[in-house]
Amino acid sequence: MNDFSEARISARARSIHDRALIMDGLGGYGFAYSDILAGGIHATHVTLNMYACEGFEYVLNQIRRYYSILENDPDRILLVQEPEDLLEAKRKGKLGIIFGLQNGAALGQDVILLPILYKLGVRIIQLTYNEANAIGSGCLEPKDNGLTSFGSQLIQAMNRLGILIDLSHVGWQTSQDAVAVSEYPVAITHGNPFSMKELPRNKPDDLIRKVSEKGGVIGATPFASFCKSTPGKRPTLDDFLDHIDYLVHLVGVDHVGIGTDKFEGKTKEEYISEVQTRYPKLIQTPFEHRHVEGFSHIGQFPRITEGLIARGYSDEDCGKILGGNFLSLFRKVWKKPSF
Repeated sequence: MNDFSEARISARARSIHDRALIMDGLGGYGFAYSDILAGGIHATHVTLNMYACEGFEYVLNQIRRYYSILENDPDRILLVQEPEDLLEAKRKGKLGIIFGLQNGAALGQDVILLPILYKLGVRIIQLTYNEANAIGSGCLEPKDNGLTSFGSQLIQAMNRLGILIDLSHVGWQTSQDAVAVSEYPVAITHGNPFSMKELPRNKPDDLIRKVSEKGGVIGATPFASFCKSTPGKRPTLDDFLDHIDYLVHLVGVDHVGIGTDKFEGKTKEEYISEVQTRYPKLIQTPFEHRHVEGFSHIGQFPRITEGLIARGYSDEDCGKILGGNFLSLFRKVWKKPSF
């Protein structure tokens, strides 16, 4: 049983964490793996790049950094390359690390880089970050021109390899195009409904429905800037749970997950320089309040479980939201390519 850092965790929440696969759809970093494990989490999707300046060489350096950790602490961390690796991580008490890119710009316009990244362990790629690239438009572009011809080619190659398409920061029209082009389900690993908080980073109901109709999963995020709240007040854990309720009512419990966007270990200086300075109109919450009240540390993840229980979710449905739905999605999308 995991030693959750929060002392007062209900017996039922502990039981759910012991039985279910607990997965963070986008944790961001995996370097603080001891803290993540202490939160009762079995697997997390980590970010190898975000910004356009973080190209292919940058991604390789990040992979090298993780491989160094995997080599030096194999008893506590495991690279996830297929769905069953997630269950192995849980069985062995390790943290499963899923490699992902948050910006397909690292590929330039070279599809042949995809199988290289696949061989190195990359299993999720977000098409664009907030800005446009050769694939399509990001969510902050004033005009979303949709998926490019290269973008369509890239999606087809990702489908062949078995790499999940992530639309979290992607523009709405580009996202609609991607859902239509993809043969397989796609995901919004960390995003909330626009109807609950009107920011371009959040997603409209019609897009959320299309992702679910394709068999995908929407990972609600407790990142404060993207959660509804009383004007002038920090959103609370209950506000975040309202987003989960909304998504469940909109598309059904089988299509909802959680992506904390936590980046546990990020410093205040990094947050200000990398996030607030780049996107001052989008990210206005101070470092200390960047997540909802009640979820300031990854070790408080079981509070989400307790919140779901308090709202009447069954153990089975809690298990789906906390990680089971992402596992089902990976089983549909990830496959061993014939090369």
